[in-house]
Amino acid sequence: MSASARAGQWANSGMVVEVRPGDFPEYAHHGSLQLMALQEELERSFCRQSGMTLNAPAQRMTDFVRGRLSESLPRSSYAPGIHAARLDELLPPFIADRLKEGFRVFDRQRRGFLSPEAALVGLESRTSSPVRIPRRAEDMQHVEIRGLYPAGEGAGYAGGIVSAAIDGIRCVEAFAACAGQPQSSSNQ
Repeated sequence: MSASARAGQWANSGMVVEVRPGDFPEYAHHGSLQLMALQEELERSFCRQSGMTLNAPAQRMTDFVRGRLSESLPRSSYAPGIHAARLDELLPPFIADRLKEGFRVFDRQRRGFLSPEAALVGLESRTSSPVRIPRRAEDMQHVEIRGLYPAGEGAGYAGGIVSAAIDGIRCVEAFAACAGQPQSSSNQ
């Protein structure tokens, strides 16, 4: 990873795909915790593949897209080390296929993005809360607790700093719109 001055030899980024509850019906019995159960299973699978060590599975981006094991890996800044693995097989098809398509689209837009020098290292599975605290769309308040405005990453409505800030602004605006207005009996 590049240091704070962004002047080092390393660069990294995260690639994220949308995961919908309908993508994995086998987890439906977990109810509202189904995304958490999926996340736990993915993390467990990657950890087992690494021999229960901190050494991380990795695959060249081009090999990931082509569905083959990397014969060698580029150097990495990940201190515990990396080893060749089939990330395209460790990930469920609905995730791997979306990543592959995203890489192809990026490469069509920016020729050279899909590079054998890029290594995918995994698994980073936490971009936002796997559990969403329910809220009403019309006033952003919790569906049962008047005056509670679930917001941002921890409540499951954002995946990073900017989206959390935007969601926070939306909740503050909803709060301001409700402030000073008499509450209807349906909100009490």
